[in-house]
Amino acid sequence: MDTLKDTLDILDRLVGFPTVSARSNLDLIDYVEKRLAQEGIGVLRIPDVSGKKASLLATIGRPDQAGIVLSAHTDVVPAEEPSWSSPPFTATTRGDRIHGRGTSDMKGFIASALAHVDAFKRAATATPVHLAFSYDEEVGCRGAPDLVKATAALPVRPALCIVGEPTSLRVVSAHKGKVARRIRITGRTGHSAMTHRAANAVFAAARIVASLDDMARELSRLPYDGIAFDPPYSTLHVGSLHGGTALNLVPDQAVIEFEIRSVPGADVASLLKRIDVLVDAQRQSLRRTASEADIVIEDMSAYPGLAPSATDAAVKAVADLAQVEAGQETVSFGTEAGLYSEARIPTVVCGPGDMARAHKADEWIGMDELSGANRMMQRLAQKLDRPIAEWMGAT
Repeated sequence: MDTLKDTLDILDRLVGFPTVSARSNLDLIDYVEKRLAQEGIGVLRIPDVSGKKASLLATIGRPDQAGIVLSAHTDVVPAEEPSWSSPPFTATTRGDRIHGRGTSDMKGFIASALAHVDAFKRAATATPVHLAFSYDEEVGCRGAPDLVKATAALPVRPALCIVGEPTSLRVVSAHKGKVARRIRITGRTGHSAMTHRAANAVFAAARIVASLDDMARELSRLPYDGIAFDPPYSTLHVGSLHGGTALNLVPDQAVIEFEIRSVPGADVASLLKRIDVLVDAQRQSLRRTASEADIVIEDMSAYPGLAPSATDAAVKAVADLAQVEAGQETVSFGTEAGLYSEARIPTVVCGPGDMARAHKADEWIGMDELSGANRMMQRLAQKLDRPIAEWMGAT
């Protein structure tokens, strides 16, 4: 069965929805819901607090049986790069590549899954397929927790989850976790000729950043001795530092944004406590000059890593579906997989496309990659007439 045309048609529609995280994704959710309704499949919408975004959970087959989750996020990063060769929210075919924002990350996987709904529906007599599509993954997996909770609360907890992030259809069994925070520093402004009466927020920020750099260097000397990562240790990174408005004014405001990407088992809590201590030291230093000075730490995002499970039946089962070797594959970027794993749903990451093409101009996915994803979906459909416990780990 060749479903490439259907997949391309669906991908065209999906790319046309500009689901940048700062915008609503409801047009895309409406489209998916209508497609599923045409197949007689109901949908659970899980809205955010604003009502402008929603996740979607749909079950194909009997919900009273253990099934498999096909998980994806619907949001994309902005497409503001000036070097796009074609409109970013139009799926444009050039040769054997489809260009457009989200083609690799990760609407290609969604398109392939939706193109096989009819096949899943006809075959899923013993193993149901759950479609779980989230919002706001690109800004810290914000939409995933409620969706994962609803998925774990299905009548029977799923036995397997595939998060379809772009891995070139390699089966990834581990990735790093992430914590991102913002530090807002308030000092006291004044004329630059009277610095002794002011409290310089930029100086405090610089001292904090220097200490964070020291911590980052410490982390690089603590290599992870388990499954290989690139780099093979936890990282601490300062992504932005802003402060000051004019040279002749002492800056009373500064903002730092930093992130930690941690290998499995890393003691992130202790690292964050150390950061709290150094921030407090700078707070007290500022207050010696300006009692109103303060430093506030804000949470930006956080999600758990995916711990390695190379001997897990989940890895072998998905490797069989993708027809690849079941090895110890890792990525350093984050996904929603760790949240599913924490909910006691065996989870791996496997999808078409390449993250190296994502988040940049002229993002693309190859027709051969979509065909590979389609073959994976077709192999999955062929197994749905048996309980998943029977074919988990099949080779």
